[in-house]
Amino acid sequence: MGKEWCVISCCLPVGTRMSSSTHQLQVLDTEYSADSVEWCPISGYQDVMVCGTYQLAQQDFESQPPSDTPDESGTTAVPQTRLGRLLCYHLLTEDAVHLSEFQRTDLPAILDMKWCHNSLNEYPGLGIADAKGNLSVWALQGRQDSENDDAGRSCRSLTQQCEVQIVEEGLVLSLDWSTGRQQSSEPAVVTSDSQGQLTLCQISPTATGTNIVSQWKAHDFEAWICAFNYWEPTIVYSGGDDCKLKGWDTRTPCTHPTFVSKAHDMGVVSIHSNCHQEHRLATGSYDEHVLLWDTRNMRRAVADVHVGGGVWRLKWHHLNKDLLLAACMHNGFHILDVSKLTDGNPTVVASYMEHQSLAYGVDWCKQTISSAQMTASGATQGKPLLASCSFYDHSLQLWEWLS
Repeated sequence: MGKEWCVISCCLPVGTRMSSSTHQLQVLDTEYSADSVEWCPISGYQDVMVCGTYQLAQQDFESQPPSDTPDESGTTAVPQTRLGRLLCYHLLTEDAVHLSEFQRTDLPAILDMKWCHNSLNEYPGLGIADAKGNLSVWALQGRQDSENDDAGRSCRSLTQQCEVQIVEEGLVLSLDWSTGRQQSSEPAVVTSDSQGQLTLCQISPTATGTNIVSQWKAHDFEAWICAFNYWEPTIVYSGGDDCKLKGWDTRTPCTHPTFVSKAHDMGVVSIHSNCHQEHRLATGSYDEHVLLWDTRNMRRAVADVHVGGGVWRLKWHHLNKDLLLAACMHNGFHILDVSKLTDGNPTVVASYMEHQSLAYGVDWCKQTISSAQMTASGATQGKPLLASCSFYDHSLQLWEWLS
């Protein structure tokens, strides 16, 4: 079973700025409230980033936020028109490192997006969870990136390949792909929804069809988040507004979870499996804590980090198994180093506090700026690039970690 981990706890006070600096590169107005940011992981397309938005029509957000947006934990209110927009950007390095929009598509409000970790039918595939209860799969078509090739970029477009209705009266709140470690031409997608259900889907080899394999009631209220165990993708995790973290074996009818944890004191809203470290899982909650787990023993977390602000998204680094990115709603964005998990405290090594509203979407850019791409102004050579977005101020920001 390997080395046993002791439980570790540390705290980051609300509003704390860490000594390790971050540097803002660009601020964009998304017009609609922004809640999701995803960089493409596929080689040749890693300069592409998408941002998803959510807007209630004719609603005063500041005085009366919608009940089904992430900062509320009550039941869904009377249905309203929920507008969304898919924004697509290239990362450019001429003159200055910046994002340039190449496509916008009006959709139902977007609650979550994830790229498949491998190509689908030769192209990068993007899954979108929306407020009309649908899961859709999109293909990024066009030429691969080649050293600021403007002609190649101009041919790119994201087009919808297929769509399936997951829930008739509700919202699809999150999704995940089974491909974190195991590539597949027919990957599985799991979704969670506002009716407390999880749904397991299979994508066709051509990515033009989606088949619902199974669906089950997982939580008493909203099932805010779902995630695969990337090392064993028949295992799925879920978190709900009932404050429970659960595990499921999809080889069974899923009438009973493999475990139920009440380690979080409030709704569980973020889960991510580490694709570079087996048995390592991170979860986050409205209770402002990030818990780290050894999946061989889900009775007790191995570490507890209080980051301040509800932990809406968690993203392990795509190369470094010890770096974890957290979007902390009321307390900005933080980068955690868990390399000393077995003999010391996880450490918050950087914070980005430039957003003026709820911190929701965040992701690591998979592309590193090389010396050949550097100009007089812009990002620092070799430093990690990140993008983040916030809700009520509809802000999308590009920044770097001066690690």
